[in-house]
Amino acid sequence: MGTTLKLLELLLRQKLLGQGLKGEPHTPLIVSYAVTRACNLRCLHCHVSAREAMPNELNLQEATAAIDEMHSLGTEAVIFSGGEPLLRKDFVLALAQHCDDLGIIPAMLSNGLLITPHTALQLQEAGIKAIGIPIDSVVPECHDRLRNLPGTFQKAVQAIKTCLEIDLEVVITTMALKDTYSEMPQRLQFLSELGVDEVAVYDLIPVGRGKDVMDNAMTMEQRVNLIRWLQSKQENTEMVFAMSGGLPMYPEIACEMHRSHGTKAKDLLIKEFWIHQGIGCHAGNMYFSLRPNGDIYPCTFLPIKVGNIREQSLTEIWRNSPVLNTLRQRHTLKGKCGTCEYREGCGGCRGRAYACTGDYLETDPVCLRDLMIEEKVSPADIKRFGWCVG
Repeated sequence: MGTTLKLLELLLRQKLLGQGLKGEPHTPLIVSYAVTRACNLRCLHCHVSAREAMPNELNLQEATAAIDEMHSLGTEAVIFSGGEPLLRKDFVLALAQHCDDLGIIPAMLSNGLLITPHTALQLQEAGIKAIGIPIDSVVPECHDRLRNLPGTFQKAVQAIKTCLEIDLEVVITTMALKDTYSEMPQRLQFLSELGVDEVAVYDLIPVGRGKDVMDNAMTMEQRVNLIRWLQSKQENTEMVFAMSGGLPMYPEIACEMHRSHGTKAKDLLIKEFWIHQGIGCHAGNMYFSLRPNGDIYPCTFLPIKVGNIREQSLTEIWRNSPVLNTLRQRHTLKGKCGTCEYREGCGGCRGRAYACTGDYLETDPVCLRDLMIEEKVSPADIKRFGWCVG
């Protein structure tokens, strides 16, 4: 089935059943493929500490074979990332076309600096269905400071306009930090005026250079207030939201809050973020990260090597890795996550647990249990999760 038919199927699933992608347990539905570690920015929070290309990055033949194997394993979408993936533009174009031919939905994350009208058209023609572009503040100097280069805000805005002008879907990735959290209403208003209708809100995980700015992560009170505000905002805005960075239950929490409040989100035909399987953290379960040199991680935010596709087949790694198989068994979780009644439908963020404790099975220090209890979201209500975009 080509991606055109797949997207039609997704639209019908949403319109008729109110559902997004169908999730099969232990299937790598979503893959994040960092095509290079090279980057034209030095962002303060970069979770891969991107700078220079790795000396042994996969070639086109190796990457194409990996995508063929993803297809045989049941992958539905591949997100090309980096570094900055457009530093290997021809490589990405060829792989996107191959995904599209196989019926795998190709998407891409970019900082926007290299997106010209010609490049945007090339990406669209190759089959890219959506591009994630970051806007971290409506104050240009604040965005530029986080991205560590003056002028990046204006270039990102121009990239967004360029993509929208040819109807190439744009998903804004936006970092919510302690000192920019209160700006979110103005930020979303600005994005709405640009014509954006999908926003992925990042909650900082202390990985890579992100460790150096962890003191600026949101407080728990800010996090809960933001979730409640986004839920109320959904009632009267033509936008759909995801929360990335270890909060994959956001769509379900928001839906249950609507139900208990007697409210309803607008019926937007843009719910690709939803996977209908109540597993919460999907690291190593329905998602993995392919690194530029062929290493496999359970998640882009959980930098534990579980194999390399130059040494083993992707299928063998996916099915036989002890780390991946442990992540799929929620009874192996420790601490509060291990005894929580939301363990099966949440499981905490394994990446944050690893970054904060050194043990990927330990307690995630960011916990939404109190919010779910206050909002009367029972464990049995958790039937889907949102992509952890990264």
